[in-house]
Amino acid sequence: MTRAGALHDGLKGVLGEVSWQRLPRAVQTRFAHPAVAVDYVGSFDIVRASTLGRLLARFCRLIGTPVVPKTGSHVPAVVHVSPSGDGVAWNREYRWPDSAASLVCSTKIVGTDGGLIEKLPARLCMPLEAYERNGVLHFVSRGYCFELGSRSTGKTLKIWLPSWVSPGTTHVEHEDEDNGWFRFTMTVTHPLFGEVFHQTGRFRAAGG
Repeated sequence: MTRAGALHDGLKGVLGEVSWQRLPRAVQTRFAHPAVAVDYVGSFDIVRASTLGRLLARFCRLIGTPVVPKTGSHVPAVVHVSPSGDGVAWNREYRWPDSAASLVCSTKIVGTDGGLIEKLPARLCMPLEAYERNGVLHFVSRGYCFELGSRSTGKTLKIWLPSWVSPGTTHVEHEDEDNGWFRFTMTVTHPLFGEVFHQTGRFRAAGG
């Protein structure tokens, strides 16, 4: 089994058999290793950011846009899901009506310790706590670090960001809805300045 293919078992292992089985079957399927790329189309009801968030987003464009640099409402979007070299990529494409699209790329992998890690641009990594609550799948960040070196050789150096320097705690919810739709909600909360980013939207498989 490839490491990408192990993502399904990693989620199941982190959640535990009972919690995994409480997830709707559609959620289990979406988070299984995709054999081919899948696009989910829909729109974000709202994409907002505080003043600090907008400043962070502009700065982060220097390292590959790990957060979306604009705000708006009813923003058409596509979530591109595909196997990557060592995990499963969930890339969000925001199609702004008045400017070029923004692409935010991230890849979920299973770490050597069996935990989940979100890989972002510029070798920024975000270890994740994953859990199920009332049939909703949650991912919560457990800090941020820059990972230097080669993961394949096991020779890496992690430089952790202090909590007050980081964007804050990222909380993502994946909630299944009727007729093939799901809701993606992400909130980033800074320990000193409160909510920095928030976005929520509904998506379904293209052609579904």
